[in-house]
Amino acid sequence: MRFQVLGPLTATVGLPSAAQPRRLLAVLLARAGQFVGRDTLVDELWPDGAPSSAAAIVQVTVSKLRKTLSPGFGAAEAGQRLRSGPRGYALSVEPGELDADDFLTLLSAGADDRAQRRRALERALACWRGDAFADVTGGPLLEAHKLWLEDRRSAALLQLVELELADGDGRAVVERLDPVVAARPADERFAARLASALGSVGHRESALEVLRRTRRALWEEAGVWPGDDLVAVYRRIAGTEWTTPGPPAQLPPAVPDFTGRAAELADTGRALRGSGPVVLHGAAGAGKSALAVQAAWRARRRFPDGQLTASLRDAEPATVLTGFLRLLGATPAELADRAGLTGLWRSYTADRRLLVLLEDVTTEAQVRALQPSGPGCATLVTTRRELPGLCGARPVPVAGLSTEDAWALLAALAGEARLRAEPVAAHRVLECCAGLALAVRIAGVKLAARPGRRVAELAARLADDRRRLDELATGDLAVRAAVTSALRERPAADRSLLRMLAAFEGPVPDWCVAALLDRPSEEARDRLEELAAAHLVERAGGEAPRLDVGDQADGTLRPDVGTHWALPPLTRLLVIETPETDPAALRRACEVTLALAEHARGRTPVDLPKPDPAAAKRVAADPEAWAARETSHLAAAARLAGAHGWHDLTERLADACTALAGTPWLGHAARAVSVLGLAAARRRQDPRAEAEKLYNLGSVHWQHGRGRQARNYFVMAENRFRQLDDPQGTGAVLAALADVHLDGGDPRAAEAELVEALGLLRACGDRHGQAAAAAQLGSLAEDVGDVRRAVESFEVSMLLASECDDGRGHDQAAKRYADVLRRHGGYDRAADLLTGALGGAVRTRERHWEAHVLRSLGALHTEAGEPLDGERFLTRSLTLFEQIGHRHAAAYTHRCLAEARRGAGDPAGARWHLRVAMGVFRELRDRRGAGYTLLSLGRTHADEGAGPEAARLLRTSAGLFRELGFPLWELRALRELTAVTSESPARDRTREVLTKIRT
Repeated sequence: MRFQVLGPLTATVGLPSAAQPRRLLAVLLARAGQFVGRDTLVDELWPDGAPSSAAAIVQVTVSKLRKTLSPGFGAAEAGQRLRSGPRGYALSVEPGELDADDFLTLLSAGADDRAQRRRALERALACWRGDAFADVTGGPLLEAHKLWLEDRRSAALLQLVELELADGDGRAVVERLDPVVAARPADERFAARLASALGSVGHRESALEVLRRTRRALWEEAGVWPGDDLVAVYRRIAGTEWTTPGPPAQLPPAVPDFTGRAAELADTGRALRGSGPVVLHGAAGAGKSALAVQAAWRARRRFPDGQLTASLRDAEPATVLTGFLRLLGATPAELADRAGLTGLWRSYTADRRLLVLLEDVTTEAQVRALQPSGPGCATLVTTRRELPGLCGARPVPVAGLSTEDAWALLAALAGEARLRAEPVAAHRVLECCAGLALAVRIAGVKLAARPGRRVAELAARLADDRRRLDELATGDLAVRAAVTSALRERPAADRSLLRMLAAFEGPVPDWCVAALLDRPSEEARDRLEELAAAHLVERAGGEAPRLDVGDQADGTLRPDVGTHWALPPLTRLLVIETPETDPAALRRACEVTLALAEHARGRTPVDLPKPDPAAAKRVAADPEAWAARETSHLAAAARLAGAHGWHDLTERLADACTALAGTPWLGHAARAVSVLGLAAARRRQDPRAEAEKLYNLGSVHWQHGRGRQARNYFVMAENRFRQLDDPQGTGAVLAALADVHLDGGDPRAAEAELVEALGLLRACGDRHGQAAAAAQLGSLAEDVGDVRRAVESFEVSMLLASECDDGRGHDQAAKRYADVLRRHGGYDRAADLLTGALGGAVRTRERHWEAHVLRSLGALHTEAGEPLDGERFLTRSLTLFEQIGHRHAAAYTHRCLAEARRGAGDPAGARWHLRVAMGVFRELRDRRGAGYTLLSLGRTHADEGAGPEAARLLRTSAGLFRELGFPLWELRALRELTAVTSESPARDRTREVLTKIRT
């Protein structure tokens, strides 16, 4: 297939004649091979405002295009060109299928040989049949791409005529440029080269006429006079001077490698058509000046009376005003009256069309003093803070560069091929630059200056937080200097607050900031808002009430858990170089954090400061939501307390963090906090607390798939509890060790530990613990093939749990029991148990447990022959697990979703879910989960008739279950294997396994 966009949009297939499908195809071709978001497509198809049905129209249009571009292929089939994904839609275009790609490839060809370069440029320009996308109009993305292609076309033409001039081929230049300059007489670059070519072939008068025509066009179209290059050409051909009096043109040169910022450029261009000042505000080093200059050059033709520029970093407005007026023709006598400068400025600008660029503005008053009065004038401002007091201002925030724009800038400086050779290292460099344009530019300049250096070497140097700011400096460019300058503009109290925020190493909730300042929350928020307006802190989420997943049934909104604030990464690195000198404020914030955590646990501590009433109210309204949101902050507070040697506070924070985070809490933070708690307990010489911390550490390692480390910690905890003669603690650790041994392939040890745990827990009267251990024993019994004992254990577990004060233990035992029942055909009883368990999870708002029950319900419907209902439950389960961040549990849900997709006749979808699940199981070294996944993969391949591959997978699954000591699961794999192969060893092994199973 062939697509042509360098002219009217065409393809080798018949394209729709309607405007919308052609616009959609044009946008996808502009981002060929990349996913384009649905919101972006809506903006492109309806740049002046989308109808309410826009999303549906996009879907219908995509469907029509699919049928045109890939006839006979479904949306998810391999041969489909127009693919869908979570990030939108992408059009696959192979090399040689798009004329724009051919053009760009030819642009970079023949760089080492003049003749080859000239031929390559000729061929590149021959790709054009007219203006890019000549018959398609679109939104900002497509229009920016058109402009980009046209710029490349002009650059190619310019290179070609310069080569022809250098070769003395003036006639070729005349033939090539004569129609171009006739159509664009105000283009000084081509006019200068056409005049030079005409002069070289003896047509002096024609050359001078071209120059005079260009001079007239410049004045008539833009109100400007020829530049120095055109003046020099005239002097050389005419032999006389060409005077060029005219309006001031003070714009700095545009950055030659400026990339990205399409949205900001579009916003600025639109805003400059109004009369109010346009305020580009962003952090130090964000690239405001480069953006402003780029936008000013694009808009300068609308301001024929001149463009004035000034930096207000070290200049007074009166001094700047004097310079502006002098350039506009004010006499020395007029400028002598300093008091009348403002009136004189208004008089001089009332009827002019001027563009005034003011950089490094710090106050609204500076802008007011220099804003021209005429309605045809425009003022463009760059500043590090918002200027809310500026009347009629149009703010344009300059945020961090997107990953795509940052890559483009780095590639423009260091070379695309170099980045593509080390993509992982290049992305690490960009991560260290944190989207700051200045940092990306410095990294690119350093790579360009050392072409022999690997990108990975720079990435490694930047990865060290202690030296990153030193590395992000070259010549007179330095991130440290830019951020330091921004910090110096703030009062000492603000800098102190920033240092305290940085000490937490992550987002800090507003109630914690109030504790740091020892002021009411409203005052703390005001301070934070001021710092955010100066781009020294940023919101990290939580600004508005949210509709929680657990609330969707009744549509009620849960209360917000507060706004969190964080320092930009590079600002934080600079701030922490100066340690905070107010430990009392930090301790107060840690104690308030602990107080709220205890409230979330249903406790009322009397030895801690009272937290902010609004924060306490949020905790009381939804403790679970608060705990889920603040786990990371609790961990940061524990680390901060540990670093200051506050051992009792460290231990209590670690305990609260572990208790509130619960099972889904994985990763380095969990281990670090648990280790802090253990160290604090040892320093206090508290053996019982030490035993509990060892148990917590074992649990964290076990949740993260580190079985060996988990076993070591559990064994140490067991020894401590036995020394303390604590049967309850010993029983809990033995139950945890049983899980480790079971997954390690030692069911006998697991059974012995569970039996002993039940005895210990029975002796101390812990019915909760007995119920949980009995349920574990039931699951173990089923795994080893003793179904009768499994049923008995679950019945005992549920009976014990029903005698406890709450129904949580009963629901958890019911969920496990239901899993066994459904695997053995007891669908009705399993459904009743799971329905009750789901109701309990919803009532207690335990989203983690709710997700587990939803997964079991989904598996039940799938196995009962209702895969679509099963997928509905499983999708809700997966959403909850992903929101919580529990990748391990989510992987099991992916495995169940694969079975649902298989039951619905979608083997491709099943394989996708299984690949995701297997990736997590391998990472966490979960052999049981890997066995389940291999079994499902084998079934999927068997459904597709891939017998040999199915047999291989099922054989591997059976072997894995054999090693684990799970005969029932081994039997299931062997039965599937027997169905796809006639191997006698599989049949013999099946009979052998059957003898081990008791029903």
